[in-house]
Amino acid sequence: MKNLIPALLLLAAASAFAAEQRFSVPVGNSPAQGPSNAPVTLIEFIDYQ
Repeated sequence: MKNLIPALLLLAAASAFAAEQRFSVPVGNSPAQGPSNAPVTLIEFIDYQ
């Protein structure tokens, strides 16, 4: 239970911050998984340098 409280605080802070920033990123013909009408789209940027 002791470890649960910091995790819940972090989750609450992260969700409050995430709600403030939204970006519209066109996915175009990029590879994708899942339904095209999903309510959330996760985009991963990778730099292999």
